[in-house]
Amino acid sequence: MKKYYNVLGLLMVALMGLSLTACSDGDDLNTDQYGNEISLNSFGPCPVLRGGTLYFYGVNLDQITEIDIPGADPITAINVITSGQHSQISIQVPAEKCDTGLVTLVTAKGGQIKSVTPITYREDITLSDLYIGQQGNLAGNVGDVVTIKGDYLNLMHGVIFAGNDTVREAEFVTHDRYTIQVKIPESAASGKLILTDLAVEPAELETEDAITITLPTVTKLTPTDPKAGQTITITGTQLNLIAAVVLPNNVTIEAEDFTTHSATTIAFNLPETVGDGEVSLTTKSGVQIPAGNIITVVPGDLSAAPAPVKNGKEITISGKDLDLVTGIAFPNADGTLKSVAATKVVAVVPGTAQEGDIALTLANGKTVTVAYTLVKPVVTGVTPATVMAGNKIMLRGTDLDLVVSVTFPGESPVTADDAIINATAIGVTVPASAVGSGCTLNLKNGNTVSVSGLTITAATDPVLSEPAEGVLGENVTVNGKNFNNVEQIFIGETKVTKVISRGDNAMTFQIPATVAAGTYDLIFVGPDGTRYVGGKIIVNAPEIDLWTGSAGPIAWDGTGTVAIADKASLLRPGYTLGFDFTPTPGSYYQIRLMGTWWTELPSFQAIYTDKANNVKEYKESDTGDSFVLTQADIDIIAQQGLLFAGNGLTITRVYYKK
Repeated sequence: MKKYYNVLGLLMVALMGLSLTACSDGDDLNTDQYGNEISLNSFGPCPVLRGGTLYFYGVNLDQITEIDIPGADPITAINVITSGQHSQISIQVPAEKCDTGLVTLVTAKGGQIKSVTPITYREDITLSDLYIGQQGNLAGNVGDVVTIKGDYLNLMHGVIFAGNDTVREAEFVTHDRYTIQVKIPESAASGKLILTDLAVEPAELETEDAITITLPTVTKLTPTDPKAGQTITITGTQLNLIAAVVLPNNVTIEAEDFTTHSATTIAFNLPETVGDGEVSLTTKSGVQIPAGNIITVVPGDLSAAPAPVKNGKEITISGKDLDLVTGIAFPNADGTLKSVAATKVVAVVPGTAQEGDIALTLANGKTVTVAYTLVKPVVTGVTPATVMAGNKIMLRGTDLDLVVSVTFPGESPVTADDAIINATAIGVTVPASAVGSGCTLNLKNGNTVSVSGLTITAATDPVLSEPAEGVLGENVTVNGKNFNNVEQIFIGETKVTKVISRGDNAMTFQIPATVAAGTYDLIFVGPDGTRYVGGKIIVNAPEIDLWTGSAGPIAWDGTGTVAIADKASLLRPGYTLGFDFTPTPGSYYQIRLMGTWWTELPSFQAIYTDKANNVKEYKESDTGDSFVLTQADIDIIAQQGLLFAGNGLTITRVYYKK
């Protein structure tokens, strides 16, 4: 029944010479990073046990793919212990069909290295029998005595059980030339045994037969529907061999944390992070044993009050097992728990929360829900009930402080931006472009409430249907109504002197160059001198080209250089510097904007989206970008010009705006 395994730790290291055969060129043996060839310096132990481990030492031996021992089949199961200049590999010597002779190492490219000295074998240590208790029995429990019979067993000083649990000679029950007896340790697993002399390079001998160690058994797990913090009890046999309990959600309870631990019982408190699923026991030898399944308790019998509840007010959720709750979320809003008890939890309904189900979360990731309803604003009266657009109205009712704005009907709905709101009233000016019936209350949580009882007649005043936007010194077209009544136009306090065209619903005029960039009231003056605020107009500064052309597609070199240093005198702090680009389809898009000496422009660096790599990223749909200059940016541009580094974009224009 004997089988030799691993290495005898005798010192023998056979110095090797290098002999190359069947290799095509010298490169095969010159593959390491240091420029040294593959070489073998020594091997050992020698003599070696048949079935034992043989070690090889040298340079770049991790390049070896096959080792040939005389009389044996080629060995390709090679264990690489270390690589490089000081490399070490090992193999298992066959237990049979191996003869004395030179060992051949074969490289990945077919080159060969032959040893100078032959491999020899040690034949003295033998195994003849293995049993537990009575001869012929190979099954037993932890603590039972294993008997190993053979010859020269007095040379072996340890027994390694499956699971790498080593019992040393001092713990042997019996030890002489012909017998070793040892008790099965707690952490031993079923499998073959290995005898070892415990040397630095040990001689090791593996048994042909394997022993079977009886595992612990589970008879009951209670309760199967536990609540966090409750005691779980597991009963069975040999439970003293259990090292840990593994619970759902990858929670492990070590034996030292058990409240009870004996051969027949394990008890522990259930952590709050444990979910539903299988419970298993881990033996000291690492074997997993199923113990049953659990479904953890969640809160039940839930109800919410008051119903309905107002945003910003407290809500109480009643039920059982609510002390398990660790978080709360409302539709459209996260929440914060104010208090938690076994029978109720209290929270404040966020202003942005909507109706639906409140979700209560537990520490183990499970959730439960409870439905609730919200208070909605109610309008009880509108004064006046009929109004011309452009005039004020008053809405009265309850819970109107939930409203954030009011939208009125028209050719396109328009939202008033001047509403004054409290819990019982809303004062608001009906936009001049509004016409129709009713209005809509826009709530803080995103919901809306329709209001009836209001009739809006069209205004005769000139008014914009949407905000206007244009560029200094350029023509702009504005849309609206009643423009035929307009005699004069002002942007803020600046009069428009050049009107290109005018109709009742649209007109085009030139924005005076004397207007500063900004947002202004667009004022219309009627024939009788009455001034009307028709809406807002945004005036943008003109874009002045510094450079046009084609630089790119940019890369991480000088491809994206733009020579504008001679025009830097046109720039001032506070100006906007912009650039246009064309993306290369199917690429990725990024820019790092610098001077040509790779000096970062501080203001553009501040808006990098990937600050770790100092780049700003773009989408294929993007066509340009801009940023506000500081004096530090201008100094770099004046000295160096601009360098666009990055990927996937071709720069076509650089401009500035005052």
